[in-house]
Order: sequence, then C-alpha cells, then structure tokens
Amino acid sequence: MTEAIFDRADLRGTCMAGANLSDASLVDADMRDGVLLKSTARGGDLAPVIHDEASAGMERAIARGANMEGVKVSDSMIVQTDLTDCNLRNAKFIRANLSLSNLTGCNLEGADFTEAVLSGAIFRGATFSNTVLDNADLSGANLIGAIFEGIDLSKVDLSEAKMPKSVERLDSGLQEIIIAHGNWVRTNGREGSRAELSETDLSGIKLDKANLSAADLSYSVLRNAKLSRSELLMADLSYADLCGATLSRADLRGAKLRRANLADANLADANLVGAVLSEVNVSTRAGGGEWRASLEHAKLQRALLNGATIRNADLEGADFRDADLRDVDFSGSLLIDCDFRGADLRGANLNNTDKRGAKGLPRSD
Repeated sequence: MTEAIFDRADLRGTCMAGANLSDASLVDADMRDGVLLKSTARGGDLAPVIHDEASAGMERAIARGANMEGVKVSDSMIVQTDLTDCNLRNAKFIRANLSLSNLTGCNLEGADFTEAVLSGAIFRGATFSNTVLDNADLSGANLIGAIFEGIDLSKVDLSEAKMPKSVERLDSGLQEIIIAHGNWVRTNGREGSRAELSETDLSGIKLDKANLSAADLSYSVLRNAKLSRSELLMADLSYADLCGATLSRADLRGAKLRRANLADANLADANLVGAVLSEVNVSTRAGGGEWRASLEHAKLQRALLNGATIRNADLEGADFRDADLRDVDFSGSLLIDCDFRGADLRGANLNNTDKRGAKGLPRSD
C-alpha cells in the first residue's frame, strides 16, 4: 500500500500488521481500536473478531515517510513499527503501544502520547514540539539526537532512557580535549587524540575559531553554540542539534550533517552565512579522492545560508523551507526530494544539480 491515500478514512479496528504504508497519506484518518469482522466457517456470515485472534493497529508495519498528520491511533498496537520520517503532527496516540518502534526523524509537533507505551522506541532526530507526554512510558527509549521544544517531561517514565551526556561526564575537560584534537590534526594523528564528543550536550558552548576538523560530534546538542570561523572539515555532525547555532564563515567542507537540525523553532535563525559545505580532496596512499559534504534529510528551515558554498554535496531530502539561500552555490549537488518552499533563492547557482522530486524551485530551473 505504498503511496496509498487514506485521508480522513474511517479505519477503526483495521488490522494493518506487517503492512507497507511507506509514503502513504493518512491525514486525519481514524485508526482507533474497534471491532473487526470475519467470515464464519458456515454460510459466510460475519462475526466479530475477538482480540486474542487479531488486534487493531500497525504491529510490525512499515510506514516510512508517511503523512499521518492528525491521525487518530489511540488504543492501538503499533509495536515494532518503522515510522521513520513520518509526519505525525497533531496525531493522537493516547494509550497506544509503540514499544520498540522506530520514530527516527519524525515530526511530533502537537502529537498526544498521553499514557502511551513507548518503551524501547527510537527517536533519533525526532522533533518534540508542544508534544503531550503525560504519564507516557519512555523507559529504555533512545532519545539521543531528539529535539525538544516546549516539552514537560515531569510526568514521563524515563527510566533507563538514553539521553545526551553532560560535559561534566566527559573523560577529560573540554578545553583539554580541544587542545589534544588540535595537536592530532596538525600532526596527522601522530600526537594528541581525536575529539570524541558524540552524544554530548554542548548547548551554548563558545568555540569560535576552534579547529574541530574530523571531530566526532554526531548526535551532539549544540543549540545556540558559537562556532563562527571554526574549522569543521570532515567533521561528523550527523543528527546534531544545531538549532540557533552561529556558524558564520565556518569551513564545513566534507562535513557530515545527515539529519542534523539547523532550524530554530524560536525564529532565532541558525546562521551559516558564507559557510563552505562542498567536497574536500583527501590524499591517501590509494591515490586520494573527494569527500562529499552530506546533509541528507537535514532540517534547515529559516536558516541563513546566503553566500554559502555547497558544491557537489549530498542534500537528498533536506528541508530548506523559508531559508535565506541568496547567492548560494549548489552546483553539482544532489537536491533530490529537497523542500525549498518559501526559500529565497535569488542568485542561487543550481547548475548541474539533480532536482528530481524537489519542491519549491523556480520553474525556470
């Protein structure tokens, strides 16, 4: 049922266990628990299905990229279901069981998970904005890389949940790590050590002009961080939360920003003016090659990127809605399924780009 349209459909009691609903649209559909019917052995009469025979829900289903805005799924079984990149804005999951499900990259703005079971679920890169989690069970859930805005977690069971670690829990002091990393970069690894800052909360950190080339910052929280003029060549910023970060004139050639968040729900827009996000040439004994910058599925709504260089980059599925993209050089980049709606693209260079499935681009391009 990939790309199927069930908008505003009454699917109460429907059993979709194991179904493939990837890229389907279920806007405002009603999938709450109900009564199923089956054919009896004699005469073909219809009889209710009792819950030890079948249950409503989407257990072990695949719904990657589905639009489920406003869907009603209360009291349903959605165990071990792949909901990667789903739009679940304003969805109702009251008392639903989503344990062990994958909600990576989901938009959970305004969703209601009151008394829902979310134990062991994966929320990497998911956006919690005004999401209701009253008495929800997130025990053992993976929340590293998730973005939280206006969320009350006081009534949530977070026992054994995976969260970003604080700077105080690092093996060494942050300044010591930065110095050792600088030595590691300058001596090509002969001295010092690589900065391993993955899954660390570095909110508001001031690292202007720091050399963090090839550092591991994946899944880190860098909200409102000051990184202007910093060296981030080939740094791994996958799933990093860079909301409100200042990256003016930073060098991000070859950086990995897959599923990174550079949006700002508070409208204090991320600043990447003049940043370099193109490929970098890498010399190796095997002859070298190019290391492409990656921003697959990155969130860059309202980001300031005017004048940035993003040549030959992988931007598949990136969200540039309402971003300032004046004079950006996108030449040679993959823009497959990108969303440019509302973006300012005056003077942008889109030569030799792959624009299949992209939204919001000027017709002349």
